[in-house]
Amino acid sequence: MTVQSADVFGPSGATTFEGLFGTPTVSVTGAAGFIGSHLVERLLQLGCRVIGIDDFDPWYSPNQKRSNLSAIADNPRFELVERTLSPEIAQEAFSRASVVFHLAGRPGVQDSWGEGFIDSSRRNIELTQRVYEASVDCQVERVVYASSSSIYGSGATSLDVSPEPRPISPYGVSKLVGEQLAHVYRAQGLHITNLRYFTVYGPRQRPDMAMHRMFEATTSDGPTFVRRGDGQQRREFTYVNDVVTATVAAGFITEAANATFDVGGGSSVSLQEVMTLVETLADAPMRIETVDAPAGDPAITVARTDNAADILGWTPQIDLVEGLTRQCEWHRQRAASKGSLLVAD
Repeated sequence: MTVQSADVFGPSGATTFEGLFGTPTVSVTGAAGFIGSHLVERLLQLGCRVIGIDDFDPWYSPNQKRSNLSAIADNPRFELVERTLSPEIAQEAFSRASVVFHLAGRPGVQDSWGEGFIDSSRRNIELTQRVYEASVDCQVERVVYASSSSIYGSGATSLDVSPEPRPISPYGVSKLVGEQLAHVYRAQGLHITNLRYFTVYGPRQRPDMAMHRMFEATTSDGPTFVRRGDGQQRREFTYVNDVVTATVAAGFITEAANATFDVGGGSSVSLQEVMTLVETLADAPMRIETVDAPAGDPAITVARTDNAADILGWTPQIDLVEGLTRQCEWHRQRAASKGSLLVAD
């Protein structure tokens, strides 16, 4: 598998992999999730056969996850394995795949404290080890591991500083262990690429995430948005389509093997600025409740994407205004669909 960044991002590779790989078979764990479902769609558009694995964990609505896959559920090149990723399921799926995109896990910084770490450990550490073990056994060419900016803790504050991984939440620890396991399995001959995602947003965003909660708080019957802290904390918000583009490149570009990349949106913006923009786009005020900033919440995150540009040929394309406009439209369509169901009932 030898391909350069120009093959993926240039005119010859913009719509299909045909001529580069034929019809590669890949596997995506967490295929029905927010990012996973967008990734599956892109891989199908590129001409891949996709084996998606998802257990539809009820941590948030399985119905939303099923809706995420509605556009591609009948695609003949898509196979959905609706099962927990047991060793047997992993072996069967990965034996047919050249690349495994490992996006399954338990997200959420605040839910990882206390007893929540039991599930974070099981889904982010034990499951990742299982993915690597099965990938070695099945001689998978590459695994792309969806890591997180949370591994930096409070360290990713400037482009002038190369931060060391020092997580300040149990969730961050669990994602960092996944990266450390990658070092172990590289010694077994497995090629693993780590992608540190920075605050992903866009259509299908999980209901626990800030922008989803903001848009819902502008509706007449939606919940109140709980702002944690004074709103001055800054995040590198990254549009989901840009994340998917980087993830696909990490799976196929030769030089990306065994590398680690920050995947960020290109600018760091305060939470309060985002809230104002959401109100403008929704054309409605947001119901807000303010609580103290919780533990594990860094004041600022900044992604260093130079090596992603150099090796993957990747830079983010969708700015915050355009990305939030698209997410706003998704919320409107979602609300209209719910209204239609109520009328039909």
